[in-house]
Amino acid sequence: MPFRSTTLELVYGDMEYIRSVFGPAEITRGMLSDYYDTARATWQKCAIPKGYHRGTVTNWCKSVGIRPLHYYAPMGEKTIWFKNTLDVFAFNLKFGY
Repeated sequence: MPFRSTTLELVYGDMEYIRSVFGPAEITRGMLSDYYDTARATWQKCAIPKGYHRGTVTNWCKSVGIRPLHYYAPMGEKTIWFKNTLDVFAFNLKFGY
């Protein structure tokens, strides 16, 4: 089932950005699931250091301009995956690894 554009914009930002990642096809749950499965398998991962939690890390991503479809930080996991190497570098610099 395709997601409504208003739902996608609420979670990920403007449609121009979302389309730059997914292209013009209707975006379904399956597409999003595949996107994050691929991210987990191919993007560089970093351990979230002890004492920090997912909310702290995702707020930091927002504050430095890392867009939601360029990182993956699933609930309950102490790991974050980044699409871009520079974001990994910035994360490690910020969180001391």
